[in-house]
Amino acid sequence: MTDPLQAFFEPQGVAVIGASSNSTKLSYGVLCNLVTHGYRGPVYPVNPRGGEMMGLWVYQAVAEVPDPVELAIIVLSAERTVAALEACGQRGIRAAVLIASGFGELGSGGRELEAQLREVARRYGMRFIGPNCVGVVDTYAPIDTTFIRTMPGQGAIGFVSHSGAVCGGTMDWASAVGVGFSRILSLGNQADVDVADALDSLAADPHTRVVAAYIEGLPDGRRFVEAAGRLTRRKPLVVLKAGRTPSGTRAVASHTGALAGADRAFQAACRRA
Repeated sequence: MTDPLQAFFEPQGVAVIGASSNSTKLSYGVLCNLVTHGYRGPVYPVNPRGGEMMGLWVYQAVAEVPDPVELAIIVLSAERTVAALEACGQRGIRAAVLIASGFGELGSGGRELEAQLREVARRYGMRFIGPNCVGVVDTYAPIDTTFIRTMPGQGAIGFVSHSGAVCGGTMDWASAVGVGFSRILSLGNQADVDVADALDSLAADPHTRVVAAYIEGLPDGRRFVEAAGRLTRRKPLVVLKAGRTPSGTRAVASHTGALAGADRAFQAACRRA
């Protein structure tokens, strides 16, 4: 089975756009984790100020980043993320993780920005995870594109979550009690890569033997059922569904902008899969 998200877990070079040497910034955490958590490929900080960070040369624009580079982590404000994704497309980068919040979870203006992101990605043949996410982890590659301080040890559990906070809490807990994971994916608003893509990726991953999912909403229920069906023929899937009550539905909408959907319909989808 082909992994549709292989470029996010085994990239030949990663650019961190908006990299900072300020330890209080999220982009510092992303850069630090890439450098210290075992990623073996080249890492390219990008910041208009240039200079050096963590012993790495800082490029003033993504257009200046040398080959090889296949993945970009964009840690800029929502207003600047669209232009940064466009620059990545022009550079030939075909996979990106978008960290910023301020998109669909804020309403119609944010949804318009997400539409612009999808248009850019379509034009350049790109895939992106997010926005409003914390990134991805593969403990075997290894690669950690998140800004979370702890990275779990190796294990057989693949985990996909719409919530970055749930990802962070799970990673902190796993590190404290010694539970290992294979891959972790934070999808955020899933404006492009969605839970169905994540399930197909975890189905293809040889190190993943069981999959856990924290789901806030499904943009395409049919794709979810089909992907879950493919996965569960080979590996068990355990789902925690948020937004099962009216108050939970409102919380989900303000968190990742997801439409939680009727609980009865979701239960039927799980039985079908």
